[in-house]
Amino acid sequence: MKFRILIIALLLCVGLMAENDDIGTTGFAFLKTNYSARAAAMADAYTGLSNDANAVFFNTAGLGQLTGKQASVSYMNYFDEIQTGSAVYAIPLNPKTSIATFLKYMNGNATRTLSNAAGDYLGTSGTFGFSNTVVGFGASRYINDMLHLGVNVKFLLDILDNNTASGIATDLSLIHQTTNKNLKLGVAIKNLGKQISSYTDSNYTENFPNIICVGFSYHPDEKLFATLDIYKPQAADFSGKIGLEYQLHPLLALRGGYKTNAADWKAGGDAEIFSGISMGMGLNWQKYIFDYAVISGGDLGLLNSITISYKF
Repeated sequence: MKFRILIIALLLCVGLMAENDDIGTTGFAFLKTNYSARAAAMADAYTGLSNDANAVFFNTAGLGQLTGKQASVSYMNYFDEIQTGSAVYAIPLNPKTSIATFLKYMNGNATRTLSNAAGDYLGTSGTFGFSNTVVGFGASRYINDMLHLGVNVKFLLDILDNNTASGIATDLSLIHQTTNKNLKLGVAIKNLGKQISSYTDSNYTENFPNIICVGFSYHPDEKLFATLDIYKPQAADFSGKIGLEYQLHPLLALRGGYKTNAADWKAGGDAEIFSGISMGMGLNWQKYIFDYAVISGGDLGLLNSITISYKF
């Protein structure tokens, strides 16, 4: 009964977010982007799976599925030569509790646009640098054989040219083993935060990009994972993500996925039909795991992601 009440509460949160008057006005937008080549190859449909160290970015409750210590580093070449990446170190403390510490970053350059007091566009003037960093701590707790709960706390620093803003945020999540032994449900509420400092002396308050994710992971046999995420950011409509992973060989896994929220990448060119499609592979060698993903941005080009993990 308590679990049913929790699910109802989460669904109510989705409804409240859908009606939020601040839709489209969130700051700290970099919090929406996570880096894991395995998840990226599956279109980030990872909320119901999240069974490795990178769970801390998607569904922290998934850390409870780890059987040993794991370290992981990821890198992605984002659009416009933006550099991104992350690092995680996860530890199962005991059969009921797992913890992780993590970092992720994004940095690059953007074109400086000019405007007058009325907001009229006056052209451009060179470029400026930007960077953002997130560092945090996550924990997962076993409740019973059907439920793990997760929470993380993260500190964020965003630098735009010579202006800096900071904040603190948390994610709340769960993994539920359903009565079907092959099916798991994951739920995550992300980026519930508070601003610490502002970009300017005016102390303008930035709204955080709150996100609700509900995901399913179906594992009918030891070789196949099929995943589905329903994704609702505060500042956007509902979208869906689907992913597949097939263990072709003990050393090799193949992956693919598709996300429906890639409409912004469609620019009317020949490649727009491929927007939102992703694919990749994973190589397991002794205690090392090498994951690679390529994500189609349609006419914007391809994104490449790589993750190297080590199981202690």
